[in-house]
Amino acid sequence: MIIDQFGMFFDNVAAAASANSPGVNVSPYAGRDEAVNITTILTGSGTATLAVTLQESDDNTTFSDVATFTLEKPDAAGAVLVFALPNPVKKKFVRLAYALTGTATGLRVFAAVTRDHFAPYARGQFIDAGQTVA
Repeated sequence: MIIDQFGMFFDNVAAAASANSPGVNVSPYAGRDEAVNITTILTGSGTATLAVTLQESDDNTTFSDVATFTLEKPDAAGAVLVFALPNPVKKKFVRLAYALTGTATGLRVFAAVTRDHFAPYARGQFIDAGQTVA
């Protein structure tokens, strides 16, 4: 997955009951004749539902809702939501706002503009601090 630091909404931050990301300028992605994917990952232990609302703004100050997507995390494994920037987005800046239901303790949120599709590792292939995650 290719990630640009200027396309980050949430960089593995501790989940709260709700939060708004900073605005991201999506105008550099316009005109490339390719989908602009937004990938959201919810990790940690616990069961939760994340309602992710995409918002847009002309000036990065006043945002209006465009679309809402739901991410279900049923267990200790991570949950992934990938969606393409919808056609109704016409403004320069977008941000993500989320509302979490379930247990927020120990959950972390990552979200960014991604240029490719999310391809997770198979079980036993992901190494974290020298320990293989099964």
